Amino acid sequence: MMTPVERVLVLKNADLLKDAGPRHLLALAERANEVEIWKSDTIYREEDPADALYMVVEGRVRLSIGERILSEVGPGEAFGSWSLVDDSARGQRADCIEDGLVLALARDEFYEVAAGDLTLLQQIVRVLAKRLRALAADAPEQARVEGEGVEKPEAMESGDEAASTTTAAAPTLGETLKAAVLGHPAPDTPPAPGPATAIPASEPTSPTLPKTP
Repeated sequence: MMTPVERVLVLKNADLLKDAGPRHLLALAERANEVEIWKSDTIYREEDPADALYMVVEGRVRLSIGERILSEVGPGEAFGSWSLVDDSARGQRADCIEDGLVLALARDEFYEVAAGDLTLLQQIVRVLAKRLRALAADAPEQARVEGEGVEKPEAMESGDEAASTTTAAAPTLGETLKAAVLGHPAPDTPPAPGPATAIPASEPTSPTLPKTP
């Protein structure tokens, strides 16, 4: 049986929780469950719902998709961490390859703690923002859409300049996330310009002929 302090030290290694303070980590540690894992056990499958984050205390776990091995995680490492913010299917398989112990933090337990403390949610959003920037660096086209400082081609820049003369810029994803975390209303998205109203041309008039006597 692990002590609360030992659980806190383990949870702090999770990427999504690395910026959480001791008070938050202690509250989460009290809700985490110790789960023994055995070699050849399947912890979850690709189609299983993402419902918990796992931290390896002892042993090793292999992550794979189909026949392709993604990675192996050992003591002090996390897997399934996106389950705290995404409840879709896992998308990967986790198999125990060495007997050991993991800490499991269910998403529902996480939100019970986070619901009463906006600071914890803000810390999670900061970590997610860093991950999104890292992804944007690998996918410049996505970064261009969000305007994160990636240089744009001339064609895109000229298109942006033309658009800016007629419409206001739409709020970015970062602005929307910030507003949601701070409890502010979402930024307004400017309405799309409607079709231009054609001005009817004046009808030609027939010349007036002089009357014959």
